[in-house]
Amino acid sequence: MSIRIKRLALTVMGVVAATAGPLGAQTYDLLIRDGRVLDGTGNPSFNADVGVRDGIIVAVGDLSGATADRSVDASGHYVVPGFIDMHSHADRALFDGDAQLRSAPNLVAQGITTLVFGPDGRNPAWPLRDEIAGYRAGGIGPNVVPMVGHGTVRGHVMGEDYERPATDAEIEAMVAQVRQGMEEGAWGLGAGPEYRPGRFSTTEEIIALAHVVAEYDGFYYAHQRSQSPLPLWLTPSIVDEYTPPPTWPSGWRLTATDGMAETIRIGRETGIRVVGTHIKAKGPTTWGQSAIDVMAIDRARAEGVQVYLDQYPYETFGGGSVEVIPRWYYAPVGADRSGGLDDPEWRRLTTDPLTNLRAHLADPALHDELVTDVEYILDLQGGADRHVIVISPADPSLVGRTLRDVAVERGRSDVETVLGFALELGTPELRSGVRFRGLAGSPDDVERYMAQEYTATSTDGGVVLEGSPGLHPRFFGTYPHKIATYVREKGTITLPFFVRSSTGLPAQIIGLTDRGYVRVGQKADLVVFDYETIRDHATILDPGAPNEGVAYVFVNGESVVDAGELTGALPGEVLIRGNGRGR
Repeated sequence: MSIRIKRLALTVMGVVAATAGPLGAQTYDLLIRDGRVLDGTGNPSFNADVGVRDGIIVAVGDLSGATADRSVDASGHYVVPGFIDMHSHADRALFDGDAQLRSAPNLVAQGITTLVFGPDGRNPAWPLRDEIAGYRAGGIGPNVVPMVGHGTVRGHVMGEDYERPATDAEIEAMVAQVRQGMEEGAWGLGAGPEYRPGRFSTTEEIIALAHVVAEYDGFYYAHQRSQSPLPLWLTPSIVDEYTPPPTWPSGWRLTATDGMAETIRIGRETGIRVVGTHIKAKGPTTWGQSAIDVMAIDRARAEGVQVYLDQYPYETFGGGSVEVIPRWYYAPVGADRSGGLDDPEWRRLTTDPLTNLRAHLADPALHDELVTDVEYILDLQGGADRHVIVISPADPSLVGRTLRDVAVERGRSDVETVLGFALELGTPELRSGVRFRGLAGSPDDVERYMAQEYTATSTDGGVVLEGSPGLHPRFFGTYPHKIATYVREKGTITLPFFVRSSTGLPAQIIGLTDRGYVRVGQKADLVVFDYETIRDHATILDPGAPNEGVAYVFVNGESVVDAGELTGALPGEVLIRGNGRGR
């Protein structure tokens, strides 16, 4: 094929070389040669070289005659845009960590080059300009997308008196803070209405703040108000102890369907892009929820509502290990339960947890309530046969076994076995005796969410330097896991689909204009990987195991992974809303 025909073909595909005449007659800072380019649009791959100058892609095509300060041989490898993590908890480490933490080694090793912050409605500092200054002060490995946290502004306005709907005056004060954050460079509003203090807000409060975001063409993403049969902080024994806000038609008994409906309503009434973040169907009682969500989203999108999802591709949820006995059973009998599982007061009340647990068990009515709650939580987290013991200091032989296996072996019920772990193995430091990782998701739901064209990829992870017992493997393996498992092995999605879900789609949702694609004028956030060998090794029992197959990762043209090795470089930028560029 002639050079002219090659250039014409690349132009038709939306790729325009930055040179006139022979494409190779140029010099570049970085030249990635002979790769198979997947450009982030979802289109098929094409063979091309990529030339980078001053951290920007300036040529894509046949650059065989070019010279460069550095050349990388990508033959047999794919060259793709850097992955954009739509939900990251790395903000604290990049805000005030040391150089190693700021380099985000476990994240860039996966190919992640940009992180979206403000998850669950929180900011590491406020006002936003102080957060941005913190990232810049010590440098950062990946780029960051700052957001306004709903919980942050709600806490600043309402203080400790937040367990109620906000007044009109308080909402106006929040509106002012959101506007200030958007003026200082935020890309939108992050919320966590299943968490404190956001769970005491009304939908109308969030809509008022989202209207401000709409003025700046921002987006909204939320840990939704519920992704389960009940909100995360609630169990059957206390569900009737609450007085719900009158504006909630379902009261406190909110389901995953209610949570998605709220997100869609916010998008419909404000016109902004909305994201149901780290989407999941949690527990057998909720399995199949993906079909309901997809139907609701498809209907809303057909009506013009801009609804999106993001997802980490696993059947296990939650960042750390879990226990099964609700926290209040370790508090004194008679203590007020109305704060729910997320009430910080319970930490003060659990100084003698096992004595308190025994007192609850001695009361027949409280004993029955405990059994009801434990059975509910076991189901919520996947069932006894999907509860894997990952921490057991007093009896290491239990690690790796399921609760059901141990219960059958001991001739006890699942609940009796859970109580036995606490009463026989518990300590003040580990009151439950063991901790589990529950496989709460079904393959059908994980794959149905993943296969939607509006579902982006995320980790819901943060910066950790090594895996520890109970840690979710997503902290180390999300993107290689999605390729190896759901592209190569299962064929749930194609490789171009994966790349778009991890690059071009999140860039579109956020509003980034200079990242997410391999094309001229884009920032040189790039990943080079071997499709045949890329694989995660992080598991629930070895969550920090390294990946393989990721050869190079470049952030703004500088390598953070070089020939498979971390460099510790800090080339990341704080991306400021307005023009999509770091400033």
